[in-house]
Amino acid sequence: MSSTFYIEPTEKTPLVVLDALNDKFEIIGVSIPQDGREFYQPILDWLGEYAKNPKKEMEFVLNLDYFNISSSKMILFILYKLQEISTSGVEIKIKWFFNSEELLEAGEDYQFISKLKFEYIETSKEYLVS
Repeated sequence: MSSTFYIEPTEKTPLVVLDALNDKFEIIGVSIPQDGREFYQPILDWLGEYAKNPKKEMEFVLNLDYFNISSSKMILFILYKLQEISTSGVEIKIKWFFNSEELLEAGEDYQFISKLKFEYIETSKEYLVS
């Protein structure tokens, strides 16, 4: 397993940084790929490899301005994978950034389903580039 995994952001896909060496795990931006499974499967694969030798703590940042239904399903799969990792004694915290009531509610739903610890951080819509 490579200790780092990186995807440049596009207009339709988020920045992805998975860096086990520096304990940096982030998905940031907009997620509206045509095929969510195709985009997110390499992330799930990397997390599956990471799960074989995880550190004791993990903070995973999800800072999505918007995501489509296809992405929503794959985000849930990522949270399931993180929940799996947590059963081996790893303390996992999700930092869920939101800029709307809908994103806050989505985070609350994911927290309920995954049973992971979430920290909610409200962001301003003003920083978005128009």
